[in-house]
Amino acid sequence: MKKFKFIIDGSKYEVSVNEIENNVAEVEVNGTPFTVEIEREQKTAVTARPSVKPATVAPAASHSTAASTMVVKSPLPGSIMKVLVAVGDSVKRGDVLLTMESMKMENNILAEADGVIKSVAVEPGRNVLQDDKLVELETKASSHSTPAEKPAPAPAPKVETPKPAPAAAPSAPKPVVAGFKIKSPLPGSVLKVVVAEGQAVKRGDVLLTLESMKMENNILAEKDGVVKSIAVAAGQSVMQDDLLLIMA
Repeated sequence: MKKFKFIIDGSKYEVSVNEIENNVAEVEVNGTPFTVEIEREQKTAVTARPSVKPATVAPAASHSTAASTMVVKSPLPGSIMKVLVAVGDSVKRGDVLLTMESMKMENNILAEADGVIKSVAVEPGRNVLQDDKLVELETKASSHSTPAEKPAPAPAPKVETPKPAPAAAPSAPKPVVAGFKIKSPLPGSVLKVVVAEGQAVKRGDVLLTLESMKMENNILAEKDGVVKSIAVAAGQSVMQDDLLLIMA
């Protein structure tokens, strides 16, 4: 079991990771148990082959469509801030359905598939627990198969031996920037950085957006100040307690 401690806006949180099996982790936040699903990227290795075999002819094209209902549940306990969809609305995968506040962060709940809103179970101001139903989404899954054409044989790929890269010159040490450090409260991926170095911000302004546990989390300024240094960029993966920004 691993234990972590972090402070968000003056509040202390103790997180214990009890067990991780496949992509599911059992954690406790201040004694409250949660089940967290971990999304992992799959990388496909590309292997060069000396020749390409002709493809066989596939069966005639077929098409099937099936409708199903997807229940969107709350990943964490919190409070609903705003609902952005209504019954009958069509949404695309990645659209924001609603915004909730949890652990003093704004979390955007996203649609995981294309579909139509079948029902909305919450309203602004309502408190929810983990796994409470938020929205029902009616989705359609389609499958297609088309005949494959017989390709012409391709020549064997030419494999070149890579030349060793020249040794990089040692970089000068970065100057230490003094100020108030803002660290990542959770592991995730930086979606976008909203501010720039030298920009003045107010308490509560959005500094950057972090994707964690399939939610968009807005990292807010905890006080008035000026952005002195930005330590991350869009698309960068971060771990808990990694440095995000420095404010003065």
